[in-house]
Amino acid sequence: MRPKSGKVVLLAILALLMIHTDALSRSTGKITGRVTEAGSGEPLIGVNVTIAGTQQGAMTDTDGYYVILNIRPGTYELRASYLGFQTQLVQNVRVSIDRTTTIDFTMAETVISGAEAVVIAERPIVRRDLTSSSVSVSAREIALLPVENFNDIVNLQAGVVNGHFRGGRMGEVAYLVDGIPINDSFDNSFAYQVENNSIQEVEVISGTFNAEYGQAQSGVVNIVTKDGGTKMEGDFSAYTGDYLTLNTGDFQNIGSLSPTHVYDLQGTLSGPVPLFNDKVRYFFSARRTFDQGYLYGKNMVRPIGHSNDSGEIVNVDGRNVYVPELGDSSYVPMNWGEQNTFQVKITTFLFKGNKLSVNALYQKDKGQNYNHIYQYNPDGTPTNYGESLTLNVLESYSFNSKTFATLKGAYFINRSKSYLYEDPLDPRYPRDDAQSFLGGNFSFLRGGAIMDHFSRETRTLVGAMDVTSQLNRRHMIKTGAQIKMHNIRMRDFKVKNNSSTGFVPDIPPEGTPDHVFYDEQPLEISAYMQDKMEFDYLVVNMGVRFDYFDSNSLVPENYGRPANSPRVSTEPNWQISPRVGLAYPISESGVVHVSYGHFFQIPAFQYLYTNPDYTYNPEIGLGRVFGNPNLKPQQTISYETGLQQGFNDILALGVTLFYKDIRNLLGTRIEVIEPGVDEPFPLSKYGRYINRDYGQSKGVIVTLDKRMDRNFSFNINYSLQFASGNASDPESRLLDEQAGVETEKQLVPLDWDRRHQLKGSISFITLSDWVLTMTGEFGSGLPYTPSVANQRIGLENSDRKPGFINFDLYASKSIRFKGMMGGLFIRVYNLFDTQNEVNVYNDTGRVFPNLRYYSGQPQGLNSKEEFLFRPDFYSSPRRVTLGFQFSF
Repeated sequence: MRPKSGKVVLLAILALLMIHTDALSRSTGKITGRVTEAGSGEPLIGVNVTIAGTQQGAMTDTDGYYVILNIRPGTYELRASYLGFQTQLVQNVRVSIDRTTTIDFTMAETVISGAEAVVIAERPIVRRDLTSSSVSVSAREIALLPVENFNDIVNLQAGVVNGHFRGGRMGEVAYLVDGIPINDSFDNSFAYQVENNSIQEVEVISGTFNAEYGQAQSGVVNIVTKDGGTKMEGDFSAYTGDYLTLNTGDFQNIGSLSPTHVYDLQGTLSGPVPLFNDKVRYFFSARRTFDQGYLYGKNMVRPIGHSNDSGEIVNVDGRNVYVPELGDSSYVPMNWGEQNTFQVKITTFLFKGNKLSVNALYQKDKGQNYNHIYQYNPDGTPTNYGESLTLNVLESYSFNSKTFATLKGAYFINRSKSYLYEDPLDPRYPRDDAQSFLGGNFSFLRGGAIMDHFSRETRTLVGAMDVTSQLNRRHMIKTGAQIKMHNIRMRDFKVKNNSSTGFVPDIPPEGTPDHVFYDEQPLEISAYMQDKMEFDYLVVNMGVRFDYFDSNSLVPENYGRPANSPRVSTEPNWQISPRVGLAYPISESGVVHVSYGHFFQIPAFQYLYTNPDYTYNPEIGLGRVFGNPNLKPQQTISYETGLQQGFNDILALGVTLFYKDIRNLLGTRIEVIEPGVDEPFPLSKYGRYINRDYGQSKGVIVTLDKRMDRNFSFNINYSLQFASGNASDPESRLLDEQAGVETEKQLVPLDWDRRHQLKGSISFITLSDWVLTMTGEFGSGLPYTPSVANQRIGLENSDRKPGFINFDLYASKSIRFKGMMGGLFIRVYNLFDTQNEVNVYNDTGRVFPNLRYYSGQPQGLNSKEEFLFRPDFYSSPRRVTLGFQFSF
């Protein structure tokens, strides 16, 4: 019986009651400033300051100050009007997520009615209210970059190494779309990909972050999607391409070029809905993308099992090799992928002070992952399928010019499947012992197939309320609460086909080690309160967050008796996390910031609920790890200090120092089954997940930014960081036990510890409408553990792989034709076709092994050299795409 949830409902009600003051919408910013008289410098009272083309605005107070809240990120025109004074229009006013834009007006008296002075706003080169490391990238900036999706944008930022933020593990980042969290809690990845053509702005927070953000230890990616405008607009783009490399000897069949190997079609359409006078607007986007990949297999054999009545003997270099059935020797892509995305967003302004938006997205993808031992049997590997359906509803209501509330609701379904044949009883499934029978030393498989049949579905319902109020010129209070209800369903089994099934495919019984199924309903509740204090000499972000989690499951009372111990209810977890950030201006163009915070994150649900039957499997032993719904939150305490210094209006330097202390990380413990007549397999060992790992990360980041001026801009950032811990893999304790190696009792470099990293981009815009952008990255080698003949010869991660270098290019030429804007473009990834060794053999530290330690002859159709050569150990070769785009 599951635990009662009445106390949880009570907690949810109490959390919602906390929002009686206010909270900031996580997808908007604000504009503030002062209006004074030109001659005397005295404040002007009652000046009407409005955002052109919107209903948003404010009037100045008795000291001449105004504030406009709840502004979506973008570039605006700001108008100040006052009877008897010349109206002023400030253009190019940039608003970013969670940031304050300051625009002051100096107004002169006039006798000419209707005269308007136009001013171009200059965005400050440093952000006065930046209390932690954060970068905002606008839609206009995204369009100039050689990127395919928002994940590429994230990886361009300082301190990010292949998705790891400042030394943290994967899955420690919160992803939000229009202020709504979209993490798939099964593995803490993002539930769906927001396409670049739908993005208004992306904010990447890689340091400490404010109390409104939860369920993250290392960073936040906050995406704001586009709204429809007041006039119909649209764009369409398409490109085609292929992998174009000189290293054809390392990637088989890659020299076969075709425009259908890589292609992309995408478009958007937006505008007002007819008959509603701009009060109802729509935004629609769609994209299809396909990439055949660069790793191929060769269809030398068919994915069938062995038989005494069929097959043939093939002579390979004097060896007789049994093969159940030969294939047609055609090349088959083994790391391909495709994705289709459709999004529609309706935004309404039917009532004054009220905004309602409904955003629906459907995404479907499929592809395969390269499996080296199946290189001669590529049809024996499964296909992975993904499907996401999301509905987000946001309503914003302004009580007055200084207070607004936002109600948010979301429901998303994320499905993932993987199988060779959809029907697990498909007669084409071979015998389940084919892999072991048709393998051999240094050999690609000569038949058989991967028999796994996996399906998983995550359903999440989110409800939240935020209210923001500018209490006075100095204080903006934020508070909010959120509830997330999950339903996780997972089924994983291996199709059986052996003598016990009569040599026909069959599904093993549910609840056994061969067929895992669970259906769980965990619950999350959170609330926060924060004050943003803006003084002339100091900006302070101070807040506190409350997080509550109930896994709502059952666990054995005694882990020494996993099969027969009574089950007891899990205990909920909660934490209060204080956070504070300070920004102190030291000059007109220099700001120092300091921040500190506690961060809370529940481990991915797959580690809580995996193998819930607690049945020991002697064939796998320590290889079958049991989940633990009683896992505690992983915790990080983060410290950061930094300097922004502008040298002029276009050039700025940033220096940031950070330190993170990470505790309660996911690890494993070895349990021993107690002897007893009612417990099978006494004294056997098994593993289960617990909170045992720890780590730390520290470093310094230096950035140099030049804004677009004289037709070019650039950004350079350098990171020196040390990411260390007692384990990179949560299952390292079990792996060490199986290998007979003593587990490390000291901090060692983590697998993603890239000590030195230099990234940069440079863009040119010419008067003849050419755009050229190049991005580059240099990185020192990641660590690995040296070994010889599978025996460790050094400490864990005590040696380094070769370094990493990559350049990407984007170039476009704009063309105007009959009122439409169009153009041609080219994107080149891995411009110089660099062969980066991303994986290595542990005896050489390179992609090739030391053959002295690999004795014996191959038993399959291949040579030893063919088997030991790993094309998947290299990064992707050069990829070139050519396309066109037009908009109206």
